[in-house]
Formats: sequence, C-alpha cells, structure tokens
Amino acid sequence: MASASRGRLLSFVLLFLFTWPSSQQGTDTLTTDNSVVTNPPLTNAPTDPPVVVTSQAPLPTTAVPTDATELPENTDLGPCICDLTVNGCDVNCCCDPDCTTDDRNTFSECIEDTNVVDERLCIQSDIIFLENTPETVDTSNPSLFCIVTDNFEERNYYTIPQTVETVERFEELTDQYGDTSYAAPPYQNETYADFYKSGDAIYTIYESLSLGVVGLPAPLHTSECEDGNPASYLYNEGTECVRRISNLQDQCQGDPALSALSYYTGFKIVTTPSFLQDFSPPDPRLVNMTETPTVRPTPTTDPNTTNIPIPTTFPDNDSLYDSLELLEITVREPVLCESTLGVHIPCNFDGGDVPTPEYNSTSGICEYILKEVNYYITHNGTNGIMDAEVQLVLGSHSMDGLSLTQFFSTSFIKFDEVDVFERSGNPGYVIGEPLMAGNLVQLAEPDGIIKKSIELGNDRNNWLTVVKGTADGTCVTDADSRTPVTFGEDVRSGCTIRVSYENVSNICEFIQASALNALTGQMPEYVAMFGNSAVEVVGDWVPIIVDDLLGLPSSPSSGTCINMVMALHIEVLYANVGSLANPQAKVIGVRYNYAEGKILKYHCSGAYCQVGADSLTQSFEVASSVGFVETSDYPEAVLAERPSFDSKLPNDFFYPFTFGSSTRLQLDVRLLYVLICCYVVVYVQSWDIRL
Repeated sequence: MASASRGRLLSFVLLFLFTWPSSQQGTDTLTTDNSVVTNPPLTNAPTDPPVVVTSQAPLPTTAVPTDATELPENTDLGPCICDLTVNGCDVNCCCDPDCTTDDRNTFSECIEDTNVVDERLCIQSDIIFLENTPETVDTSNPSLFCIVTDNFEERNYYTIPQTVETVERFEELTDQYGDTSYAAPPYQNETYADFYKSGDAIYTIYESLSLGVVGLPAPLHTSECEDGNPASYLYNEGTECVRRISNLQDQCQGDPALSALSYYTGFKIVTTPSFLQDFSPPDPRLVNMTETPTVRPTPTTDPNTTNIPIPTTFPDNDSLYDSLELLEITVREPVLCESTLGVHIPCNFDGGDVPTPEYNSTSGICEYILKEVNYYITHNGTNGIMDAEVQLVLGSHSMDGLSLTQFFSTSFIKFDEVDVFERSGNPGYVIGEPLMAGNLVQLAEPDGIIKKSIELGNDRNNWLTVVKGTADGTCVTDADSRTPVTFGEDVRSGCTIRVSYENVSNICEFIQASALNALTGQMPEYVAMFGNSAVEVVGDWVPIIVDDLLGLPSSPSSGTCINMVMALHIEVLYANVGSLANPQAKVIGVRYNYAEGKILKYHCSGAYCQVGADSLTQSFEVASSVGFVETSDYPEAVLAERPSFDSKLPNDFFYPFTFGSSTRLQLDVRLLYVLICCYVVVYVQSWDIRL
C-alpha cells in the first residue's frame, strides 16, 4: 500500500509540474527526450506560441567491417545472375524473386546464362525435354566411358582467391595468367639493324639532320590522306586518298602536300640502317629553319665512371648530309601531266625542273598540283638500297570545297634481276591479283608456219579494267587511269556524262559512243585460266563472251534518247581444282553482259526547263560492275558397305544338350528323356496342389 501511495504521489507531482503556469519573469525551460520547449516571458502583449528547438541526438554507430565478406567454399554463388535490379523485376529473368507470375507470363525467354554440361558425364541431350533455363549438352567427344557419380564434387568449384594488396603479387599473377593487352608497352630506345628486312620502314635524313622515313600517304579512318603512314621495304604497295581543299588560293602554294617537291627534295634515303648505329639524330626540325642543328653524340656508360659522351664520327653537318651512305631520289623522265580528260601526257617543262604549284587568279585554277607519286627503288639484298627514282604526275584543280584525289605507290626492283614478270598466281589465281587478259596475235614463222600467242601488256593494272571517275565525277578515257579487275573481288565503279538540254536529242549516238568507250576501254579478247598461264599456250586462255547490243540509239522527241546502253556487268566464272586442302582457282568463263537499253530523259527540276536554261547540263551515270561466281564441283563422300559378320559358336556352346564334333552335332536323347520326366513330375505336383 505504501508503494502504491508513493506512486500516486509521484504522478500527481509530475502532473502538477506540467500544468502549473510560470509566474516568474524570464524563461522557463523543460527538457524532454531530444526536444527543448521554451516558454517566453509573460507580458501584457498576446503570447506567442512556444518555440520548439530540436537538437539531434547522436545516432548509434557500428564499426565498419575491415575484413572482406567470407565466401563459402564448394558453393554455387550465383543462383540468379540476371537479377540486377533491387526491388524490381528484371525482364526475362525467370529466377528473379521480385517477378510475379504475371510478369513471367510476359517473358519471351529466360536469359539466365547457359550451363555447359561436362561431356564426360553420362547425360544425353534427348532426355532433357523442357526447363526454364537453357541447357547445352556437349556430345561432340563421345567416349566408351562416362561418369555416373562424381564422388569428388570439389573439382567442380573454383578455389577462392586472396585479394591482391602488393605490387609484387600483382605482377606475379599478371605474368602467370596475363595475355595480350592494349596497355602501352614500355618505352625502348630505337635500335638499328645491320640491314633492311621486308616490312621495315625506309629511313631518311633531312637537310636539318632530322631522322624520318619514306612516307606513303594512305587513308586510315577516313578517305583523307594520312601522311604518317610509312612505306614498307620490299612490299609493292599502292594507295589512294583525298586532300580536302577548303581555300584553293591559300593551299595551292602554301600546302606542301600539294607540291611534288615535298616528295623527293630536302631529304635523302639511308641506304642501310647500319649507318644510323653510329649516329644519334637531333630533334625534328623544319628544313627551312635558320638555326644550325646540333648532333647529339651517342653516349656510352662505363661501369666505373659516369656517362661520357663520345664524339660523333661526323665532325660537321655538311659532311654528314653528303655521306655516301645517303642517296638522293631522282626524277624519272618524263614528268607527266594529266589533262582535263584524265589522259597522262609529257609535261615538257622548260629546263627540266619540276615547278611548284601556281595559282592563276584570273581563271581560279591551281596548276602543277600533285596527282601521283610512284617510287621505284632498286635494292641489292643485304647490301641495301642502290637507286631510287620517282615518277610524278601533275595536274590542275579549279574548285574550292572539291576534294583532290592523290595516288601513291612503291615498287621494288632487285639489282641483278632482268625480264621480271609478276604472275597473278601459281598456278591458281590469288585473291586480289589482277586478271591476266590480252589479245590473240598471229606471227608467220620463216618456214611459213603461223604461230599463235597472246599479247600481254607490260602494265598488269591495265590488263582488264573498268571505268573510273575523276574527282568531279566525269569519265576517264585514259587507259592508264582505269580501275583494274582483281580476282575474287566484286566491284562497282561509275562516272557521269554531262549533257545540256539542247544536245540531248541531237547527239544521242555520240553519247552512246562515249558511254561504250568508257565502259569497255581497251577491251581484251582472252583471259588466262590460271595465274601463271603461258602466252604461248593459247589453249590455256578462255575467250571473252561479249553480248550483242540490241537496237540503236535514237531520239523520238526533244530532250530524250532511247535504247541507251549505260551499264556493263563483267561476269567471271571460276572453279577450284586440285586438293581440297590446297585449292587452286581456275577461270572457266568471262562474259561482258551489257545492260538493257534505257531511256535518257532530261528531267525538269528547279532551274531546269526554265527560260534560258538550255545550256544547263545534267549528269547521266555510266556504271561498270564485276562479279565472280564460284562453280566448284565438290566430290561426294563414298562410304563402304557395312561388313557382314560370320558368327560361329563354339562346339560345346549347347552342352550338355548336344554332343559331337564341330562338323556334326547330335542331340543327347537320354538327357532329353530326363528333362521330359522332370517336367511331367512338376506338372502333376502343381495340379495336385490346385485340387
């Protein structure tokens, strides 16, 4: 009773304290839990509501775990690896616990990773009918034995690795398990061999004594020229790329890539890389810099002293650049100029010097701009390069914003080789090599016998060609500027013929003749069956089948031409012969298939067909295409008949029911009688039991 009375008294006191108004001047506070309630002083003014100031109590803290989560051994840790969204259903993840039955009904498949079953297990694919996750059973390596029960399941789980915390351990694992990577290799000082090898870059020394290489500009990521591409030693290569011309007046004389002099002057070729073993070139410098470059001598390291520079073997710069180990590039005569029709003709410059590009402000044309660079390098094996020539082709360019197409090539010639002929295969054609094509010629021998042979051109890129367009799309009529047909590579090429409205109906025949000239070029008569077919053996060359042209071009009305053949498709049939392991391609037929005659009609659009638009020209496409069709007849597999088994049983196989020799078996009557008696006894006893 006393404790109850004390409890009621304590409750009353607390209630009194909470409800008793404050009569003192100032502020009374009461703190409960985490809140502090403040009562303002009593005044005659209306009282404001109490202000509550909340202070955050410190939250309970837990120690951050320093040890990694311990993984259980011999356990499948990823029962549902496609469950990537927390508290959300992943599409097509059938094992996701957040997915409801309705969600799974909308799934088109289950994307859990495929479980590959060990082929050593006794599991057949035909007993697996249907399940939620895909199952792959490998039966490609059947064996006489298979595993029914695996009594060592630890073999089916990975060993849990330890975290790598040191560089030494990291490098140890990468050296043991690492493979090729995209990491930058460690920098190594460039070393120079005793002689060039196939594929090596060809070194050059500039007048500033800077070290460089012979460049072969080529398109890399785009069609634009990348000047940093080096030429490869002993590899005959050809590249074609474009230069963007945004301001022709400035670039004509200011861009060194458009000048022919940039590709053979201002530097010399290092005949053998052993020359660079005693020479350390300076930093790259422009040729026209007035500052005298300094040659860095090659340092050596003595184990007993610090690095002491050894003087170079060339005391001054002039003697270095004039060394006999450096070779100038000479210009092969004549220098060629490309006409507006794409024909290469000799330029015949006064004095023989190759001019730099010149801009004609009156016509807006950049003349003597570089079109082609062809290097011819003569070598002598390990003795290095003996001679270097360059064949130049110059031309003109007349429009801003029009890309300039340039061609670069390298050809290597062995010093002591004569009458070299490069085949397209031996014997079968090699993919990417030009088709050998020529014309049939007949020569009368002194004895009156007519000898037939195939006349083959010296330029292998002109054997069989298709039309090619210039930078502005017009057709090239020069035989040396067409695209060669290479074996196994389907291609389509085209160009345009521009005609005005007043000429469309008047010169239909001329347009047709121009189109056929662009399509066929110098059309050969025969194509070699093999890449090494001899010109003397005419039987190894197949004649080209040329379709007849149907109809003649005509103009039924103004601005229209009909029966115009504007396309040609070259079909090449080939078949592989010889061994299946080493097939050899043989050409068995070539056909020139002209497209069906079409109607060329001057189309009215925009300014065309308006008053005064008679002289405006429209473009009509001339297209050529090449297609290779394989007609190989593969052999059929021949299987032998199943062998017949002559089964013979041993003599005593039916013992003791028979007796006798292997040639004669007799039935033992006594044993048969005993068996019949036993059967009768058993039968009678069973009948008595039933009764």
